[in-house]
Amino acid sequence: MKILLRTSLFLILALLTFSCGSMKNVSDSKSGRLGIRDTVPAKDSTEYELIVFDSGFDFWLNSHSHKENMYSNEYLQTMNYQYVVAWNNLYASGDRRIESYLDYSPLTKYNFEFNYRLYMYFKYFEETNRMKLTP
Repeated sequence: MKILLRTSLFLILALLTFSCGSMKNVSDSKSGRLGIRDTVPAKDSTEYELIVFDSGFDFWLNSHSHKENMYSNEYLQTMNYQYVVAWNNLYASGDRRIESYLDYSPLTKYNFEFNYRLYMYFKYFEETNRMKLTP
């Protein structure tokens, strides 16, 4: 029960589309939201925001020494897609630990920071819930 309460996590993958060519910083540190902007050509400027409502995630990420340069963006995107498929399957089956559906497209080119944070969140979720999302 304690694990269930502790792992009552919300992970929302919000896709925000802006038609203007300028980039907007979407971070909001006071509310505990994590915002990451995506850099794409000015013609089709799209921003992606990852919002993690679990206050333990930022502490976990900062306390674990992960080397960002050991992953390529392509690797992270491939792994994130596998994690998202497993996550959404658990959500569809009614798993109480999964409280949101993730809309993550393998065809969309997300930036490195976004993919890295999402990948690390899945690792955090696996560690705190003592379960593997993917085989």
